[in-house]
Amino acid sequence: MGIFFTSCSIESLPINVEPAEEKIAVASLIGPEETFFITLSRSFSALSAEDVNDLTEDAVERLLLDQALVLLEYDGITDTLEKVFDINGLYGTQLQSFDDFQLMSLTVFDSSTSETVTSQSMLLPQIELDSVTVTRDSTRFEDVAVLTFNVIDRPEENFFVVQAYQLTDSDTTTSDSTGSSPFFDNDTFLIYEGLFTDRGVDEDGVIRREELINFTSETDSALVIVTNISEGYYRFLEARNRSGGLVSSLANEPVNHPTNIQNGVGYFSAHRPRAVLVVVE
Repeated sequence: MGIFFTSCSIESLPINVEPAEEKIAVASLIGPEETFFITLSRSFSALSAEDVNDLTEDAVERLLLDQALVLLEYDGITDTLEKVFDINGLYGTQLQSFDDFQLMSLTVFDSSTSETVTSQSMLLPQIELDSVTVTRDSTRFEDVAVLTFNVIDRPEENFFVVQAYQLTDSDTTTSDSTGSSPFFDNDTFLIYEGLFTDRGVDEDGVIRREELINFTSETDSALVIVTNISEGYYRFLEARNRSGGLVSSLANEPVNHPTNIQNGVGYFSAHRPRAVLVVVE
């Protein structure tokens, strides 16, 4: 019997796999007052000796592009984005034209490596919200709230992302979320993110949604953001959520992630969030 098991045992074979090539990773957002932000970082291979969850502050700084030339072209205008808030990897500009379905082209040149990435995206209309509420409901579970919102649908097929943030006082101790957005400060924490489409919309053209969210903050307000996004960005977010959230998608090599970045990774999306500050009942 011993001879039989020995003969059937699997012999381990050494396999040399080259780590994936580092690439420029892109994320984008149009914020309040028609400001446009781009975050730029470098991906690193899943075979790297560094674990994204154990990265030091210095290691994160090394991943951020602080000497990039960022050009945004739209409606016959060429903008050169500048570093904002003195944050490495974060670039922004004030948009001079803001038309629905406007084509926007992005070019990024990294002077340290002579790499260039390009992409294009169409500016989608901002959604119309009929109502948004957040209501605590301790009868179901402790620290649970009900998020309800109604979106007025548009004629074409539409894709959406909704995010809810609990606002925390600066002197309140709260665990950070690994999915927190880089576009919000450290006192704002993502507690819910969901994707949905307008399939099965009601006859009156209103999309009605109700979600349970984990609301632990003692404050009485929450920030709810609903955004009309492209199908391509919708698929990207689906893949990002399956692979561990925002931090992983911006730092690790996003295998099988959809992308519209030529020679890079991530996603260039010209989307305009609709943000509502809600009093939690």
